[in-house]
Formats: sequence, structure tokens, C-alpha cells
Amino acid sequence: MSDLESRLRHAMTEATAELRIAPDLADRVVRRTCRRKTARAKTAAAAAVAVVLAAVPAYHLIQERRHVVSVTVAENVDGVEVRDLPDGFGRAETFEVTDHGLRGKAARWSRGDRTIQVTVYRPGKLAGDYLELQQRGFLRDGTLWLRRGSGGGLISPRHDNLIWFEQDDLVVRVTTSTSAKKYLEPVAMSLHVPWDPVLDTMRVSYMPERFRLVSSEPQGILDGLGRWWRSTDRTASMAVEVVRGDRAKNLSKLRWVSWPTAEELIDVRTTAVGRSRALEGRVASKGGRIDKGRMLMWLVQPGLGVRIWAMGATDDEVRRVAEGIEPAPPPAGPSVDGVEVPPALQSVPEAARDSALGWNWTTATTYWGHPPGKGWYVAVSVHRGGLVGTDLWRKDTFHTTPRTSTFGGVRGLMTASTETVRVGGRPRLMRIRSFAWEPRTGLAVVVTTAEDTMSSTAHPDLDLDRLVGSIRARQP
Repeated sequence: MSDLESRLRHAMTEATAELRIAPDLADRVVRRTCRRKTARAKTAAAAAVAVVLAAVPAYHLIQERRHVVSVTVAENVDGVEVRDLPDGFGRAETFEVTDHGLRGKAARWSRGDRTIQVTVYRPGKLAGDYLELQQRGFLRDGTLWLRRGSGGGLISPRHDNLIWFEQDDLVVRVTTSTSAKKYLEPVAMSLHVPWDPVLDTMRVSYMPERFRLVSSEPQGILDGLGRWWRSTDRTASMAVEVVRGDRAKNLSKLRWVSWPTAEELIDVRTTAVGRSRALEGRVASKGGRIDKGRMLMWLVQPGLGVRIWAMGATDDEVRRVAEGIEPAPPPAGPSVDGVEVPPALQSVPEAARDSALGWNWTTATTYWGHPPGKGWYVAVSVHRGGLVGTDLWRKDTFHTTPRTSTFGGVRGLMTASTETVRVGGRPRLMRIRSFAWEPRTGLAVVVTTAEDTMSSTAHPDLDLDRLVGSIRARQP
């Protein structure tokens, strides 16, 4: 092993020693491809080795540099807040760019021969790291920059160009003129990406200010949907996971965690979060040799639980985060488990409601018209959980093999069948169609129509295509 590689290994070991859990959950474990199926992650140590072996022309760990930068009026570049700029740079010029196949939005500030530019690229379903950026053509002579982001970044040899994956689907670039390059890293470190507090149907209403690095949209981790937060100095991390279905049927089942590697929960004790009974314990490698933080878990209700996995966070910080997790406000109008009901159904008599627990998901269904098996009906089912969208979920949801189709401008899966029921003592043939789609990770909506083929009571507003389009239009 070369001396350079040895020094890099040592530096990265120190930088990630306190993060062996959180990067597991954040940088590698939670990362999914566009289908986000059942793949689980590698450890942070493996990620460090992968970085060591990657082909970067020259390895250079950037140490923190401090310059006096005063606060000016905050700017927003496609959802990224630019909070701190040097005095005297005035208002920004905004424009759109296309660099190496990535489209982005940019803002440029100027003062004499000094310029500062922030560019934000949102490439869609793209999860990558600095190698992905180099392969696209960005900073081929750049050196490794590890101070923020989920996949590392690159800095130019002259320290006037910096680009990194802030999170999946979000690439940020800061460039300066040579005369303003001392502001490059201070501006990059001042950028802030606001995060959505809603996680499944829960809301994370408090997070300590130092935990400013946050993952993108909720993703499948362990047994449910989660997000992670890291402190800006990378010495602490916190992952919040919402678990649904049989895995959260009671507190005893919630305790059995699908660990990413060989972890276990030890020194478990009973505590409380608000009025809910909770469990808290230490996370360690098998045998307790390596400390991997602590975990706090509790039930919101049978079938819905929350876990917090923290590393480097204080007891008070974890407790305040837990006390601040609460149900998100429901839609203003009628809804099914947080999904707003189309206006066309609000004038139809509600016939029945049903709910069920899957292995790692829950299902809530409302019927309008008639209960199933009693006549025509329209049903809206809302499925939530970490395994929603997987093959296991599909086999449980569809009784026949679905085919890809489009309704209401949404691409999803459809099944069609017929069923004979007795209406008024006489057999009637019902044509049943179900259409399912996933508005976002961990959420699927299934709309079902059962039409009486012998009746003229069909209502055009209850057409499957219109119902799907109406629900889609109301999704955030």
C-alpha cells in the first residue's frame, strides 16, 4: 500500500469514525435506484475503501478555512438557499444552464472583477457520487472534497470551482473568479437545503440546528421509511424511521430490527415518549465490541411505529426530536389515510371502510355506493410502508397479474376481472377494474370501480380515468 493511500485511509477513518451508523443509513444503506426495492446497504467502512480505490487524479482532503463573510439578503436558487455572501455583491443575475448533459438554474453575483456563481442541478432519479460527476465531464483534474453532501465532491486545482452531490437527485456547484476564490468554500458551506418535515403521515417538527445535512425524499431503510440528518461537522447523525404493518403491531415486534449488518440492540430499558410506552437501548456490533449509537422506539398506534437511531447526539437532542414527532395535519377535506377524496365521490354515499396490516405496510380503504359484493361501488385504497411497490406487495395487492397502463395521465398497473353478485335476489355481473400507482416513495393509491353491466346507473364523473386524474391533481 502506498504512503499516500495509507494517509488517505487514516484521514477518512478519523473523519467517519463517529459516523459508522449514520453513513450506513445515509450515504449507502438508504440509497436506492429509481425503483427503491429491497436492496440493503453496505457499511461506511466499505464506502471509505471504495473511495480510496476510486481513480481520482490527486487526493486532497480540504481542511476548513475561515474567512470573514457577512450575512446579506438570502437568495434562493431552485430551492437552495444562499445565506451568506460577501458584502457589496448586490443582487444576483439568474439564468438557466446546461452543463455536461445536466440542466440547471444559476445565480451570479458580481462586483468589479470578482464573481460568485451558484448553480443547482436537479437531474431527476440520479443517485451518485463524485465519480459520476467526473464521468460526465465535470472537473476531470479535480481533487476529492468531503466537507458536505452525500457522495463527496470535486474541487478544481485553482480552488475556484467546486461541485458535489448534496443529496440524491440534487447536484450543487459553486464557482468564482480567481480574485474571489477565497469565498468559494465559505459560500459552499453556507448553502442550506430546506427539508420537508413530513415523513409518511408523521411530521418531524424539531431538529437541532447543527443537523443541517439531510437526505432527500424519504427512502426505505431497515423496516420502513426513513430520513437521516447529519451535523455540519459530521460528528453526529440521526435517522428517523416510520415502521408500518405487522412489524409495528406491538412494541415487542417493533424491537426486532432488520439491521443493515451485524448489529444488535442491548441494554434495553422501558421509557416513554409523551404518553406512549417506549423502548431505548444501545446499538452495538454482535458481541458488543463496537458502539454504534443508541435507538429509541415507540408505537403511535398498532401498525404504526417510530424509531430513532442516533450517533453522537446528546440524550437531550434525541429526546427533543422524539417529543417533536407528531401526526401530520390531515387534508382539509374528506380523505383516506391522508389522501384527499375527489369531489365526485363526496356526493356519493359512503358504504364501508376497511383496514389491514401487511408485512411492512398498512392499507386503508373506503367504499362508496355499496359494500363489496352487494352492488356497484367505487373504492379508494391507500397503501403506506417501506415495502410498498415491491414484488411482495404486488403479490399481496393484486389477485391477478397486473399490466402496465395509463389512467388520468398517470402510468401504473391495472387489473380487470368480472364477478357475479346477487342484487335484489338476482345475479348480476360486475366488471371490476383496479388501477394502482405510486405518487411517491412508500405510498401507493389504488382506485377500484365495480360497474353493474346490466344497470344504467353509471355516472360519468365516477369513470376510472377521471377519478385517477382528480386524485393525482390533489397530490402535493
